[in-house]
Amino acid sequence: MIDMASEGLINEKYGKSFKKHLLEQYKLYVRTSMEVTSGRLESNKFHLTLNSVVFGTTSYITTLTNDLVVFLFSLIGILISTVWLRNIFAYRELNTAKFKVIHELEGYLPASLFRTEEQHYLEKYHGLTAIEKFCPITFLVLYAVLILLVFAEIL
Repeated sequence: MIDMASEGLINEKYGKSFKKHLLEQYKLYVRTSMEVTSGRLESNKFHLTLNSVVFGTTSYITTLTNDLVVFLFSLIGILISTVWLRNIFAYRELNTAKFKVIHELEGYLPASLFRTEEQHYLEKYHGLTAIEKFCPITFLVLYAVLILLVFAEIL
């Protein structure tokens, strides 16, 4: 919140339209944070689809018993899953930074809605990233199992 002394300094430096412009910036910034969330969801859909195709193909190839191809496809799957995990963590960091800015801006507004929502959410949940990373880790384990099966057949 802005105290009366700070408000006088802000009006002196910025002008009377400070609060109006701040609110517009806040709205714009909140909108960009929602766009990041949409991008995160699209990234997850893409990686899930790609992993499903690669794992399905790899699983089918195992019936043809071509160990080298299974091994290579499993490595590709591990690479895709690793990139997916990195994307999840990158989006988490970007969201964290965006919400820090939103929380700072809320200090100048009558209510801190996002900060309050986050506090209520964190009381019950550990965060979206903890749940989200389960899928790529599952694929990593499945690919590792396929590679182990290939090595078991070779030996």
